[in-house]
Amino acid sequence: MAYTVSRAVVEAFYRAFDTRDGDKIAEFLHDDVEWSVYGPAEFIQVCGQWRGKAAVIDRFARVVPKVIEFKRLERECLLVDGDQSAMLGRITSLHRGTGRTISHRTTHFVRYCDDKVISFRVISDSLDAAEQFIGHHIDLGESTTSPDLVSV
Repeated sequence: MAYTVSRAVVEAFYRAFDTRDGDKIAEFLHDDVEWSVYGPAEFIQVCGQWRGKAAVIDRFARVVPKVIEFKRLERECLLVDGDQSAMLGRITSLHRGTGRTISHRTTHFVRYCDDKVISFRVISDSLDAAEQFIGHHIDLGESTTSPDLVSV
């Protein structure tokens, strides 16, 4: 029989995640966890990839606090199916370098193995977040639509 994660485990993981406490989060991490936050790391320094429990704990303990102070994650939707969960929400943080409040949409795609997170993927509105991090609009040029798309 295939592994199925319970909603209770997923919700407990998110309660730990919301604390940003590496020790609490570690309880839910598989030793071989892969943690990916997609986005332009040159603008949003919390983006990147981390492999292994120690690296993810270090991310929460050392990397993230240098860049942002987490305020809240508002979960609008949390789906649990089989060994996976998906979350849609809005994350709000304080940018330490400028004092600006950063708030943008985010999604998490999480895979579990034996009640531990083995894969965590974050896809955010990175253009919105990057503009907030640097403090101004990013010029994308004259055309931001694909030549294959036709306006009606």
